[in-house]
Amino acid sequence: MLDNGDTASISLGEPEKAPTNGKIKVRLICPLYEVFEMEADSVLLPGAEGDILILPERAPIFVYLKAGRMIIYNQGQKPISYFVSAGVSEVRRNLCPVLAWGVREDKVNPEKIAVQLAESEVALGALKSDMAKREIISRIDFFKTILRLMDYQPAETVDKPKSRKKPSFNPYQLKVDK
Repeated sequence: MLDNGDTASISLGEPEKAPTNGKIKVRLICPLYEVFEMEADSVLLPGAEGDILILPERAPIFVYLKAGRMIIYNQGQKPISYFVSAGVSEVRRNLCPVLAWGVREDKVNPEKIAVQLAESEVALGALKSDMAKREIISRIDFFKTILRLMDYQPAETVDKPKSRKKPSFNPYQLKVDK
């Protein structure tokens, strides 16, 4: 109640419409924009405690996400894969909004990601603010995860032979002067 006796009301708008056709509505929402919205038969999320497969009509669940691969499955179609950063998802009523940074796997250029990773690591050393450092560390983790999942090896290390040189001395054999 307000001081003048009027009842305060808050309008949250209409609830989001959930699919009733045995599908899940998946949305990938970045902090600045919505990446996509689509219906799917199932979704594999990279949960912090392990991957979790979301199916239609499941009980509500709140999932903390780690940086990893989110895969969207539709019967008769090739799975669609996105790399996502750490984030969250609140699954309820056949709705699966994913709040994280994300990029479609087939649109990723690993060389550009490697450059962005190197730039982020350099920028981290120059930052003073703890909040800015946490943001850059999260970005670095996301970039490293993408490169790891793509089995990316920088060009300069691919051509190097993987041979071990023998030591010029035996560390277990001591020479004693008499």
